[in-house]
Amino acid sequence: MIKLFISDLDGTLLGMDHFIKNEDADALKRLVERGVPLTVASGRMDHEIKEVLKRVGVIGHRVSQNGAFVFDKEDGHIHSKTFDRDLAKKVMASIDKEPMIKTVSTADETYTREHNKWIDIISEQLFHDIRIDPNMTERFGESIFPSKISLHGKEQNVIDSYNRIDDSFGKEIDCFISHETCVDIMPKAINKGSGIRSLIEILGIDPHEVACVGDSFNDVAMFELTPHSYVMSTAHNEVIEKANTIVDHVHEAIEDLEKKGLL
Repeated sequence: MIKLFISDLDGTLLGMDHFIKNEDADALKRLVERGVPLTVASGRMDHEIKEVLKRVGVIGHRVSQNGAFVFDKEDGHIHSKTFDRDLAKKVMASIDKEPMIKTVSTADETYTREHNKWIDIISEQLFHDIRIDPNMTERFGESIFPSKISLHGKEQNVIDSYNRIDDSFGKEIDCFISHETCVDIMPKAINKGSGIRSLIEILGIDPHEVACVGDSFNDVAMFELTPHSYVMSTAHNEVIEKANTIVDHVHEAIEDLEKKGLL
């Protein structure tokens, strides 16, 4: 039986302009009412996940920033990890030449060096404003503690940058494409899979008692945890290959679990 249901946000539960389908929200409410806990695992910040849960009308566990921070549904801290200062500075120096917008996330803020129209576009999809700080890198380890470094741009630039970053820093960081327009750089061994493992260990749940749904490369680590993995039909083919079942909506994953007698 399934004892924990995990959903990604962007491209899965959350559409453009923060849109959530009524059918998905209703299905998640029914799930929680039946006693199956919900977890949201996202590249977004914890406070953004809390806002989405509030809009859905449920409470849940939270795995934010691709596993950098993990909290239970009572706001109990389970896990957190930020970059080593020197490594973060080295990564920033290396990606400076990449033809993309760079942002740096901390536990509750997003920073960039300079303002431009692309920052406004990115900000529209967040639940907070991006802070402009030309000296942000110099403040690493003092007043800014990076948990995620991201590059935003066109799809081909995303792919090319990902390959270069992985070749240069693959032994020191975890790097993946979280969206067709975004590359996320994380501290080593920090991903949704590791974040979920720290959560289910505390909850006393086995991986085969977990079901999850997602749509991007940063969801692959959680797909690999359980045979009950669902992927959105809009996902990249390489992502689809890593999941067990293809769906168009979150509520379809929950309905499939019901049909299989797993809820």
